[in-house]
Amino acid sequence: MQNLIAVDTRMQSFIDAIVLLSTSITDRELQKQILKHYLRLVELEIASFCNRTCYFCPNAHIDRKSTSTELDEAVFLKILNNLAEIEYSKDISFHRFNEPLANKELILKRVRQTRQKLPKAKLNIFTNGDYVSKSYLEELRDAGINWILMSYYPTQKHFDREQILKAMQKMQQKLGLESKLVWDKKQEYRISFVMEGLELYYRARNPNAMGSSRGGSVDLMKNSQSTQSGCFQSAMSFYVDYNGLVMPCCNTRSDEKGHEPFIIGDCKKQDMFEIFFSHKCVNLRRELFANTASSHNEYIRKICADCEQGYRWKEIFFEKSLEPVGL
Repeated sequence: MQNLIAVDTRMQSFIDAIVLLSTSITDRELQKQILKHYLRLVELEIASFCNRTCYFCPNAHIDRKSTSTELDEAVFLKILNNLAEIEYSKDISFHRFNEPLANKELILKRVRQTRQKLPKAKLNIFTNGDYVSKSYLEELRDAGINWILMSYYPTQKHFDREQILKAMQKMQQKLGLESKLVWDKKQEYRISFVMEGLELYYRARNPNAMGSSRGGSVDLMKNSQSTQSGCFQSAMSFYVDYNGLVMPCCNTRSDEKGHEPFIIGDCKKQDMFEIFFSHKCVNLRRELFANTASSHNEYIRKICADCEQGYRWKEIFFEKSLEPVGL
């Protein structure tokens, strides 16, 4: 009986959290309490440029190479100030669909600004590794970066382990750092480089087996299997594109025509609290909490059709729902 009561209590806490995050709230202090409790990841796309056009990425058909547009500094600082209001201490990344290390001066400046405003936050970088050097990594570490993941991207559409190992060895020679095997799996190979004060990883994943259609924007990567789950990513993360527009998840982007219905706010006109608790964001979040495959919203059915992110975020959200909300 006690076990049943415990299960019922946990489920009620989960339901209460869903109701809370499905409600438009205007009280600033309550907004701060909720964001402080649930927000786990912020992605800030500091500029639009990417030097690659990988076949498994929407950048293969969306031009991110010819020009580079920077996220307005005033917008960037406004977001940092909002995060400082809740003493944000979780993850911040400086990428979305860009290459964050392409502009060295810009990334170092943004990292230093972030570290100054948010001394407890974990600052991360995802990069293709094309621009890295040992001295560059040292500058990033000294500026405040905690963790970097470099990815090996194949030039051909097959996962060649021999080429992967050669690439790993080449990167190790370039950096002059000791490496350790993290894991060697059928579809992924990862090593870490030993560098004081910085977690540094280099991975190769088989995009044909582990890739994503990015909200249906990459036809080649679409999965015929329909996802039967709700998604809780929009309740625990905040994604800002280079143009200041905000998206509900990592797979959607404002410059993809098919994703425009998922734009939930504009940081040039609103602050983080106003966007997160706006009617548009709350309504979309409520719909995403349900089974996306059976949603009455045609855009959710289309964009979320083959995404597997929902399962992971649901587990994290469930655990957070069991903890009391409060500053």
